[in-house]
Formats: sequence, C-alpha cells, structure tokens
Amino acid sequence: MIKVGALYPLTGAAAAVGEKVLDGVKLAAEIVNGSYPDLTLPLAAEAGLPNLCNSTIEIVPADHQADAEIGANETERLITSEGVAAMVGAYYSSVSKTASERAERLGVPFVNGSSSSPALTTRGLNYFFRTGPHDRTLSQNLFDFLVDLKEAGHDISTIGILTENTEYGANAAEAAKEEAIAHGFDVTVEIEHGTGVDDLTPEATKIASEDPDAILQATYLGEAILFNQAWVDLDYAPGILAFGAGYSNEEFYDAVGGNGDFVIARSAWALGAVQDDPNGLAVAKLMEEKFGHAMDENSARSFTAALTLFYAMNVAGTTEATAVRDAVKAVDLPTEQTIMPWGVKFGPDGQNIHARGVVVQRLDGVFKVIWPFEVAEAEVVWPIPAY
Repeated sequence: MIKVGALYPLTGAAAAVGEKVLDGVKLAAEIVNGSYPDLTLPLAAEAGLPNLCNSTIEIVPADHQADAEIGANETERLITSEGVAAMVGAYYSSVSKTASERAERLGVPFVNGSSSSPALTTRGLNYFFRTGPHDRTLSQNLFDFLVDLKEAGHDISTIGILTENTEYGANAAEAAKEEAIAHGFDVTVEIEHGTGVDDLTPEATKIASEDPDAILQATYLGEAILFNQAWVDLDYAPGILAFGAGYSNEEFYDAVGGNGDFVIARSAWALGAVQDDPNGLAVAKLMEEKFGHAMDENSARSFTAALTLFYAMNVAGTTEATAVRDAVKAVDLPTEQTIMPWGVKFGPDGQNIHARGVVVQRLDGVFKVIWPFEVAEAEVVWPIPAY
C-alpha cells in the first residue's frame, strides 16, 4: 500500500467543493487499484501498480480549512507522521502555495490540478507540478471569446474586474487586466473584495453603477452567492465571465436557483467537450455511480493530477521522492490517455504545456460549451437577460 496525501478544504464554506475535488482523487485511486480494461487510461487495465509489485494506492485526506498556515502544517504532518510518498492538492491557490513550499522543503513531490494562480509555477520549485491550466491561459481564452463575440456583431468595449483578495484573486486580476489591454478593451472598474464576509452590497452596487459590458470575476462560493443576491436586489443583470471557483460549483446554482442562469465561465473540463472521448464519458459515469454526484471541472482536474502522479510512480518503479519527481518531469501523456481535451507534458517550470480551456455558459440548468464556436454545443446568449 502506497500512501498519498490529499489536501483540500473539507470543513467550512468550501467543504462541499472540497469533498468533490477529493472524490476526483479517490476515483483515480479506485481505477488504479481496480481493473477497468475498457478504459485506455494509464494503469486502468490491471489492478495496482505493476512496476511496484502491484501495490495499491491509499489516499490520506487532510483538511486545510481554507487556511494557508494550516495547509502547510497539515502537509508536514502527512509527510512526517503519516508517511505519504507524495501530495496532491489544494484547490485554494493560497494554500497550494504554502503547502507546496513545505513539501519542497521536505523533498516530496506535490502535484496540483485545481489551483489556477499563474505564480504557483514561477517560484523555481523542483517538486511542484500543475496539470491544469492557469489563469493566464484561461484569461486569454475568455478574451479570445470576447473578441469573437465582438466580431459576431455584439457591442463589447468596457470591462470590469472583480476578484477576491488572496493569491487566486490577485493573480486572476493581473491576468485579466493585461489580457484586456492586449485585446483592446477598456478596464473601467477594478474591485477587490474580502472572503468570509457577510455582505458585499457596496461592491455589487459599485459594479452596477459602472455597468461594464463584461465582468471578469474570480470569487469563491460564499461570496459568489452574496454577489448574486445583491445584484438581484439591485435589479442588475451583470455579464459575468467567471474564473471558475464559486461559479463552477453546483452548490452556487442550488443556492441561487434560476438567478444563476447565463453565467459564462472558463473551464478546463466540461462534459460537452469530451462527448467524443470514451474515457471522459466512462469516468464521468463512474463518478456518479461511486460518489453520487456528477463530475465537474474541479473533480476532473483533481482526477487528472492524481492519475498523473500515480502513473509517474509506476514509471519510477519506486516511491523514492527524487525518482518520482524525475518521472513526473518526464510524463508525456497524449489526450487519448486522459479524460481532458488535452494531454499532459510539463515544461521546466512544472506547468503542463498542453493545458487549456473552453468557455461554457449556464443554460437550462447545465453548463454547455459555447466556445470555441466550432465545437460549441449551444449558441451563446448575449447580452445577459434581466432577472
């Protein structure tokens, strides 16, 4: 049995999404530990890791409570007390930053799938890897979409940037502003908001008064709900282009009902983007069967990070940290061996060079791919209708 630490927010405001992200890791371990010969994913055909005497994977969860210091301390505990061979995590970029730095100090690989701050892969770490796209790439996707929308005849010229005030939001704001300028848009309002707050009416009112054509928003679940409630009270229908996070969670739509319709979001994974991929469809079905909920972007990203790590462990043929790290560095998985619409190959900074996104819109209670237009499931609804 090989222990792997999984660090996510399992209590507090983000507990629901934390459990789903953890389920993605658990499902990857289930596929490796079991036998799924119909899948063409790495290690699916036979039970266990063949190069490690068919050893199985044991996932050891830890709760960072959305706290960066707790995340670092839990990482150290998992490594020094629980004896995990490697780490996956941690959803919050701020926690991924401190936790991966602690793993680096202890010389243990840390593979991330669901944190999007570009700064995470610019720190010169040797043991940190990210399989998913970062906000620089995803921001470019959103602005390429807006340019295509303009060329289709829509009047879009002004941009608002609305972000939470930790690592994730700060880097999303920087990326959005730079891409807005590069794509010829005018940023007319920039607002940073707190997390764990009870009221965001002043910030929502400021956005409504400026009324930008589109709002680039990076906000976690609790605050996304508060903004929606405030905008309904103000009778203001914002054109939200979301950097995932709160807007990629079904709990948001459960909380706000039909008032969540028409949100547009960047996404590293969407069921509509893998309709021609037997692996993606089969794994999404397994998620529902084994965990009772649909696979979403966050669980798909954590699944991919975990499976990549397990694959590298098997290639290394050992759990020795340096060998596993070197095997992760050498990973080169084609799209056909992932559940994503892209493959996995790391650059020298630990970032997956193939990771990218699509743009989805919430229509009739589900997200549908609306861009790139050539692979769209549905036509974009724009401008956003009033509540």
